[in-house]
Amino acid sequence: MANIIYIPTLPTEDYQNKIAIKLQEKLIANNYSPGLMLVILGGKKGLENSNVHYSNLKKFDSVIKDWRFVTLLSCFPCRDLDLLNEPALGLAHIKDGIDYTANIPFDVEKELTFHLGSLVTSDEFLSRDKKGWHKLFYDVVVPVLKKAVDYSKDKGVKLKVESTPVPEFGDVPDADLRTYQGIKLNELRNPFYITRLWGFEQIKELGLGICLDICHNRTIYEVARYDIEKKESSNGILFSEDVNQLSNASLLEDVAFLDSLDLIHLNDGRGIYSNIKKTTFEEGVTLGEGEIVELDQIISLIEVKKIPFVLEINETDFRTKSNTKQSIDYLLKK
Repeated sequence: MANIIYIPTLPTEDYQNKIAIKLQEKLIANNYSPGLMLVILGGKKGLENSNVHYSNLKKFDSVIKDWRFVTLLSCFPCRDLDLLNEPALGLAHIKDGIDYTANIPFDVEKELTFHLGSLVTSDEFLSRDKKGWHKLFYDVVVPVLKKAVDYSKDKGVKLKVESTPVPEFGDVPDADLRTYQGIKLNELRNPFYITRLWGFEQIKELGLGICLDICHNRTIYEVARYDIEKKESSNGILFSEDVNQLSNASLLEDVAFLDSLDLIHLNDGRGIYSNIKKTTFEEGVTLGEGEIVELDQIISLIEVKKIPFVLEINETDFRTKSNTKQSIDYLLKK
């Protein structure tokens, strides 16, 4: 068999389950192993109607009973998954996600992915240097991750930490008035952006896998390059001591660090966040329609290393998922 490919679906919606399963037909015909990524919306509340989710999935058990499943925990509300500022709430949310995933009614391999959700203001970001923030990572976030790993072992669920963009909500336009802790979303920062340079190794040492979102890590490297080329300071987004190294790093190096026990969100991306120019980046772009110049090399390396991946593509029509269809065609032509 070729690699494992997951298609996202909202388990609350039969029409989404149907199209996700339908989209796998062409991939299966090309020798890929199928899986579904169950997207949970609404934070902890999104896990409350799990029996409805399971019942919806069981309608297709003759087709999907041997497929693999990965659950994607919701980042909203932010407070439900903020491992820095609300570690107890974050751990409770992850444990609920582990229980949800363990109880998916098929005897197959199951995984759970989540963000670290460690959100601070620009001023808070600048109040500590890189060393200070990394100490806080070990003091506050690592104990949560260790407890989550211990809990997951008895449940048979594998955990993976997803990489995040910089800034975390750099795809949110300035006109969007949503806030967290009184701060507009696009003004929040995450001091724990993870790449192969820092984060991947530290997380894997704890017994978790990495979920590398390609378009997320693209933003890290693009911000660093923009900082150098345009001399527009990324202070409050990246650590100043990281900029030179990140500007010379690549997504291919991130992929090369991973193995078949990790996971990738495969997508394209375009644009860049700039507070000065009021521009945003775009995530989950259809394969081949973004600005990731090494995309074909990334796909080839993913296939060679047999790293399972999710086709996580933004859609305007969830009843046809035409962008995902187009991305499948792009993938199969490689």
